[in-house]
Amino acid sequence: MTLFKASLIAVSITALGACVQATPESKSGENGAAASQIISQSETAADAADWGTFYPYFTDDTHVLKPVLVGVAKIKAGEQIHHPHRHADEEYLMVTAGRGTWSLNGVDRPAKTGDILFARAWDYHGITAADDSPLEFVVFKYSGRHIDAPADPQPDLPEEQIK
Repeated sequence: MTLFKASLIAVSITALGACVQATPESKSGENGAAASQIISQSETAADAADWGTFYPYFTDDTHVLKPVLVGVAKIKAGEQIHHPHRHADEEYLMVTAGRGTWSLNGVDRPAKTGDILFARAWDYHGITAADDSPLEFVVFKYSGRHIDAPADPQPDLPEEQIK
């Protein structure tokens, strides 16, 4: 079982704010990875919050990635999961429905269906749904299992960027 703490913030999509348990079928195999599987949204342990709902699909480590987070966030209009944040893990976010605003290293720009954000380690990143549009995105967040996380180049910076 894995613990996923509330809000893609602290270790950040750690920020999605929840305690998540892996599905029983996801026990580690011989190579250190969970079994290959297909998971339906109805099989996830949905985490409802004031901002919307997060659906964690995969949280078990793989042969080469540790930690791993693959999930879907559905954000209510005008909401955000958390303020832009930074962490040692790399992360991809893909907008699958709706529109809003990306934030990447202090620069804001429109976010729309089909856009993908890549945030390398220690870069501030986040997304907010437009005031008149809910927003849905898929997240892939990970670090390498057999390598050290990159050192924080600016350890005095806060994890979250409050605007």
